[in-house]
Amino acid sequence: RGLIMDPRFTVCGGCHIDRQLHFEVLPLPGRTAPARQSERVGGVATNVAVQLAAWKAETRLVGVQPPQAVDAMTARLSKAGVDPLLLPLAGEPPCYTALLGPNGDLLSGAAVMALYDAVTASLLGPALQETADAVIWDANFPQAAITAAVGAMPAAMRQFAIGTSAAKIDRLSAILPRLDAIVVNRDEAACLVAAAGVAEMALALATLCGGASVLVSDGGGLAALATGGAVVTAQPPAVALANANGAGDVMAARLFYDLVVDDVMAPQTRLERALAAGAAFAAGRNAS
Repeated sequence: RGLIMDPRFTVCGGCHIDRQLHFEVLPLPGRTAPARQSERVGGVATNVAVQLAAWKAETRLVGVQPPQAVDAMTARLSKAGVDPLLLPLAGEPPCYTALLGPNGDLLSGAAVMALYDAVTASLLGPALQETADAVIWDANFPQAAITAAVGAMPAAMRQFAIGTSAAKIDRLSAILPRLDAIVVNRDEAACLVAAAGVAEMALALATLCGGASVLVSDGGGLAALATGGAVVTAQPPAVALANANGAGDVMAARLFYDLVVDDVMAPQTRLERALAAGAAFAAGRNAS
């Protein structure tokens, strides 16, 4: 295949408002603590799409919004360089509120995501007719919708996926044999395969996926990338943490981008570049 200079991606999944409450001191149960607030577009698929667009990839995001929220969300995504295709679906606007500690670590999160559970394959189908070099899925939509939509696409279309949470990772289980790459954290991998370390998890999951590239991360711990029947490992760069929320999505975006634009890159380089991108984001810097 060689190098692709102008990659095109279609990203499908979560698109909502991310609200972050940054506590200045660790909160205590039943007590009020000072905090500052920030807001941005979010959702795993949206985070991936925004980062791909920042790297000048042609990126379409397929998501859902209540009819009254479509225009406002479309404007936000367009400003970020993403081509939004937001399908109107009646329901409560999805949102996610992250409670972050003084060091940027996630203390807790509140997810209002019932709208995604109403997504069907018939709703997604017409939106996935555009050509792309790869389609990327998160696990926010129901398993039946994801499975049917992937099954309706040409077999030659490259399919990538990223875990959303341990509670939702099983939604991707039926499409594992169709995947060319998947990125999961250790907890998500443990829901899919019985293995101890991240390297063993990556290899076992790659077998389930029929030889796909599999990246298993573990926060600031050792990460592994299995590809072509072999596995490489690396430690993420040490950084001063500013915000860990979304760093894994940026890591996945880097891997997916590199898999499309350069099919001869060494696996060790792929892994290290992905980890560096996630670490840069966690440190509050632009990911390269």
